[in-house]
Amino acid sequence: MSTRTLRWMAILLPLVFMVAVIYARIALVPPELSLEGNIFAVVAVALGATVFSIFFFNIIDRREEEITQRGRQIEALHEAALVLTVELDLQVVLQKVVDISRNLLHAKYGALGVVERGTTSIQQFITAGIDPEARARIGAPPSGHGLLGVLINPEGGALIINDIRKDPRAVGFPPNHPPMKSLLGVPIKSKGEIFGNLYVADKFTGEDETEMLLNFSEEDRQLLQKFATQAAIAIENAQLYRKTQELTVIQERERFGMALHDGIMQSVYAAGLSLQEAKYEIDSNTEHASRRIDQAVESLGEVLRDLRNYIMGLRTGRFQGQDVATSLGQLATELRANTLMNVVYEAPTKLSVIRLDEARTEEILLIAKEALNNIRKHAQARNVLVSLKGEGELVVLRIVDDGIGFDFEDATGGEGNGLRNMRERARKLGGELEIDSMPTQGTNLRVQMPLEPRATSPAGA
Repeated sequence: MSTRTLRWMAILLPLVFMVAVIYARIALVPPELSLEGNIFAVVAVALGATVFSIFFFNIIDRREEEITQRGRQIEALHEAALVLTVELDLQVVLQKVVDISRNLLHAKYGALGVVERGTTSIQQFITAGIDPEARARIGAPPSGHGLLGVLINPEGGALIINDIRKDPRAVGFPPNHPPMKSLLGVPIKSKGEIFGNLYVADKFTGEDETEMLLNFSEEDRQLLQKFATQAAIAIENAQLYRKTQELTVIQERERFGMALHDGIMQSVYAAGLSLQEAKYEIDSNTEHASRRIDQAVESLGEVLRDLRNYIMGLRTGRFQGQDVATSLGQLATELRANTLMNVVYEAPTKLSVIRLDEARTEEILLIAKEALNNIRKHAQARNVLVSLKGEGELVVLRIVDDGIGFDFEDATGGEGNGLRNMRERARKLGGELEIDSMPTQGTNLRVQMPLEPRATSPAGA
């Protein structure tokens, strides 16, 4: 009954009753019995007012109970949403969805069937209210036939069944399945597709599950559907978090792979070849084999040093808290200490102090490390210049050596991961990498990038 109807009844019923009492007094009570007529009218009005009050107060009590019940449901839904949002592990979220739905509806059993994407078969079935031993006795999880298959159908909606045993669709229950009487099920939709279906069975009264069983109502259906909407959001968040974690792992692997470029792999391969040749010469040419073994050991020692340097640079905090100029000077100092080369570092002046965020600082330092490692291993240089300057809105890194150089045209066609990695890092910084080198004339490497990150253009722009 609507509020508007109650208002009109509160106005019209007393008027109609008063008119009826007056008419009855006039029609039934003679004028000479006016006292008795007045008493009749007073008693009739009192009785009518009592009945009217009882009727309306019952309606008000029911309304208050409904409002209180809805308030409890809203509070329960709010608490359920808070419980789901603090958890990001997908499997934990799915189990909590089943547990919370069972508590919300005061049901003995709960279940969530996760549907395999693009199909109508159940991929995963999570339960609540059944102990592990009983679950094991049931056997394999359901495949989506019978009543469970009704909700999986994209055309299907909510399902309320008061007596499962009398429903002709209730087929496929295994022998050790616990007996169930009533069932309420709603779909969980994620991004327009059915992610799974949420079921509760056997609603009971009070706190003891052995008390009288009740049928599920339309209000129960509405409550479970509201919760299914919240569950869908929590599931999407957990799925997104899982994908983000997987993407982070992939990116870290790619970053590590870029750092462990083919120069290290080639060095290990060359050392392996030397040891193989030494194996065949150990009897016929012991002195030559011994030299090869020494060279292989020395080469492997350099590989270990390279690996250690790369690992130290992979977000271990080695340069954390330092600006790019200080960290670059540290790299130049290490090269000077570990070689006989004369390494000069031209730092930016105090008037043009360069400040970059952590991610951009790391990328430009990894470019510098790659270039300096190449000089140490291949250039045979005597002098090295490392320079960092701010030129307007640009940051410019230059690394120059007077080593043996190389034919850049020949090297470009078969460039290894080292040069590709440097180009890729420069591109990520929104900048450019230029290399000028000729045999016997040394190498000049120049990287320029904007001081601030550039906005990425939309795909296809």
